[in-house]
Amino acid sequence: HEQSEWVAYMMDRNMLNANNVPRESDFTEDPKVTTASAHHRDYSNSGYTRGHMVPAGDMAFNAEAMRESFYMSNMSPQVRQLNNGIWKELEENIRDWTYKAERLYIITGPILDNPIKKIGKSSKVTVPSAFYKILLDYEDPDRKAIAFIIPHEVSDRRLEEYMVSVDEVERLTGLDFFNDMINDAEEEKIESTIDKSKWKVSDKRYHLRITKWNYE
Repeated sequence: HEQSEWVAYMMDRNMLNANNVPRESDFTEDPKVTTASAHHRDYSNSGYTRGHMVPAGDMAFNAEAMRESFYMSNMSPQVRQLNNGIWKELEENIRDWTYKAERLYIITGPILDNPIKKIGKSSKVTVPSAFYKILLDYEDPDRKAIAFIIPHEVSDRRLEEYMVSVDEVERLTGLDFFNDMINDAEEEKIESTIDKSKWKVSDKRYHLRITKWNYE
């Protein structure tokens, strides 16, 4: 599919408080992908943007982290209205939740079942039918998790409507996300629970999306 099946990283309040480094602009092949990652030209004139799985905005605390977030192994094809719309809204809400929780573990990836099509000149890159994000707050006293499955389309629906359990993403992807981090009993409870009240979505950002971002 010429993209990552998943990406994972930890984000904390110190990273958010750091002075932001300049945004990178060069998309480059990942030297550690031995079979060669997709090339930036595979996306050119395809109708799809190079959608970051690890957001560049989350890596703005460090120049090397920022630069490496532009490896093509971190990209998936996204229509612009998704990338600049609900995907952007979700990323910005995650920074709010991170600041409140102090630290979050974040996993992101494409849903590759029923792909839309393939793009590319040198590589055949699968266009995913949807994308997921999983958030784990493993700090006491309120350990919790939430997941999102976002269809690959422009949306006027609220983010809360896309909240699902971690178990649902595991069912769709065949991946087991936290088995080495959490004991079995706690993992089962955290991954099966959805409590939307613990993940307050910004009304301001929602209205920005449906009035502005979806049309940029």
